[in-house]
Amino acid sequence: MSKMDAPSLTDQEVNDIYTWVDAIPLSRPKKNIGRDFADGVLMAEIVHHYFPKLVELHNYSQANSTQTKQYNWNTLNTKVLKKLGFQLSQKDIDSIIQVEEGAIERVLKVIQEKIKFCMENESQVSETQKSPNHNNSENLQQSITHEKDLLIQEQRETIGILELKITKLEQLVKLKDSKIQTLMQKLQQLGYKF
Repeated sequence: MSKMDAPSLTDQEVNDIYTWVDAIPLSRPKKNIGRDFADGVLMAEIVHHYFPKLVELHNYSQANSTQTKQYNWNTLNTKVLKKLGFQLSQKDIDSIIQVEEGAIERVLKVIQEKIKFCMENESQVSETQKSPNHNNSENLQQSITHEKDLLIQEQRETIGILELKITKLEQLVKLKDSKIQTLMQKLQQLGYKF
């Protein structure tokens, strides 16, 4: 699966994207679409709106730092967009994070098309499964097994992410303790008693 650059859009396509986004309930109001989507949280919410089982919203936190924005977008790219059959290029991700003009609109258009395509395929698959020609119990068993495998894989990824977060938080606590210790020593040198 190759990573793609989002194509440029016409003014009408941009307006259609704004209308589409406005129709989706999001956790925070849209003021400046480039800034609003820079941290990846609202994009995760859009995909979650259409495919709730595909996106675990707790993996995405609102961010101001470039590092956290990058983490959110990389998580979205590898855990979610890949399952939709594509991934964004690093160039597009960087453009969104840096709030470059038109970047988020181009990516939203790609997302919109992929969501539409996946939903059409999903409805075709469900119609095929309703057909009496298929061995429904075998298909159901395969589907359940596949879903369980995906769930196990997602849970392992989540565990890995949580372990990484724990490690980072432990490092942060050690750093804070070290700074507190240093400041207390300086205060003691200045004659303050504890």
